[in-house]
Amino acid sequence: MIRFDDVTKTYIRGQNPAVENLDIEFARGEFVFLVGASGSGKSTLMRMVLKETAPTSGTVHVAGKDLSRIPSWRVPALRRDIGMVFQDFRLLPSKTAYQNIEFALAVIGTPRKVVRRLVPEMLEMVGLEDKGRRLPHELSGGEQQRVAIARAYVNRPSILLADEPTGNLDPSTAEGILDLLAEINDRGTTVVMATHDRTAVDRMRRRVVEMVGGRVVRDDPEGTYESVAPVSVISGNLPDGAEDLEDREDQDRPTTDEAATDEDTTDVGATDERRPLIEPDADDLLDERDAHLREEDEAFAEALDDPEATR
Repeated sequence: MIRFDDVTKTYIRGQNPAVENLDIEFARGEFVFLVGASGSGKSTLMRMVLKETAPTSGTVHVAGKDLSRIPSWRVPALRRDIGMVFQDFRLLPSKTAYQNIEFALAVIGTPRKVVRRLVPEMLEMVGLEDKGRRLPHELSGGEQQRVAIARAYVNRPSILLADEPTGNLDPSTAEGILDLLAEINDRGTTVVMATHDRTAVDRMRRRVVEMVGGRVVRDDPEGTYESVAPVSVISGNLPDGAEDLEDREDQDRPTTDEAATDEDTTDVGATDERRPLIEPDADDLLDERDAHLREEDEAFAEALDDPEATR
């Protein structure tokens, strides 16, 4: 379903890669947690799945397609098969819950008869069948996230990416969102969720992939948030900020001067001076998608304001 073959992504020439030599596969129907400290490469991985950014080297395959071979004019069709859920919901504030879900259908020209059937089905699935006429500010945070999930899933995508979907929610509400994502996964959709939610990961006991410095350091089929792995940053086995694994290996090697003091030790040469990993923060990483979403929102609004496009 999703496969990375020796993928490296460098944003700024001369800086360490945001993702490096990534070889990993997510099978159809899996539920996978991506964990790791901020800057570990989780957001970059998701951006490459969405073809919002291209790898510097290597290939990314999604649903059997090599993304490097997909022309730009076919990218919207690719993204229609990938749902995306964000931590901050990203609902249109002037549109009701019903209309927010309707947008995802209107933009692809779904017939009104189908829209009138699908939107109520989605509202019922997320437990908001009686709140379709409410605006986002009239809904709780958990309800807003449920609307966002319904909007992402209404096209029945084969892949659902969730970037910290429980990050702004209280534990009880977060549990309900996890149950909803699990239900979507049970219906056959591959779910990849980036999270710092320890409780969610420990409760679900699904596949856990931990990233450190742009590399996968742990891949547990039924894992927990923390790990005894010595390279885990989130478990406290390494300090946050010590993301570059090669840096740590170099620190363990003797320098030229140290090697020279031991006649039985081969001279390994001076260690390379490396810059710390710099990966754009979440806001920077999503700037391109924000612009794309704003363009879509404007198109959606025009479609809904057109009497021929409304219910």
